Amino acid sequence: MTVEGRPASDAGLRRVVRANVLTVVFEVLVPMALFYGLRAAGVSQWWALMAGVLVAAPYVAWTVVRNRRIDLVALVTLSVLVLSVVLGLLSDDPRTLAIREGWTAALGGLFGLWMLVSVVVGRPAQLTLGRTIAEIKRGAEGAATWAARWDTDARFRRGLRIDTAAWGAVLLANAVVHVVLVYTLPIDLIALVTTVVWFAALAGLIAWHVWYLRKEGLEA
Repeated sequence: MTVEGRPASDAGLRRVVRANVLTVVFEVLVPMALFYGLRAAGVSQWWALMAGVLVAAPYVAWTVVRNRRIDLVALVTLSVLVLSVVLGLLSDDPRTLAIREGWTAALGGLFGLWMLVSVVVGRPAQLTLGRTIAEIKRGAEGAATWAARWDTDARFRRGLRIDTAAWGAVLLANAVVHVVLVYTLPIDLIALVTTVVWFAALAGLIAWHVWYLRKEGLEA
């Protein structure tokens, strides 16, 4: 990679990181803060949950308008928002609104299941995802060079399969735990507990992922 190419790739990586941070803030942290703030002010569980749903909608709409397309993340978020509003209109039971937490986790579980299947059928999901990251960091030529290792490097193939399996297993396990928590916890604890559990699992997984990629020389 040339020196001239580094600023562009670094800027692209920063944009990806910034977009993910904003997604977490506006689709997870802000709705959760609003929910507990309204509950502390004496607002009912139903309205506090509905407010959390509606406050995320403008950000999702803005990302769609900005990108001029509906990507996978936006599609999942929109489906969750629509499901939440429909359930909220059909029932005044606040737990029906909390079901959206289980719906989101279930979609994550399906993604994890797909990753596990990709380990044994075709090529592992992390080869595709890693190539996308490599293109942001190294450009198209660098990404092609990284992905080409699949055809010649047995250690590379084994490492990507193990990494993909780890991600798939954690996402699937988190989905199961998440759904169980949604249906068993008191409603006022669902948002806090499920968020803490998810971020704890994700932090551990990312830490292992970074360590393992460096150990096996798999960085995109």
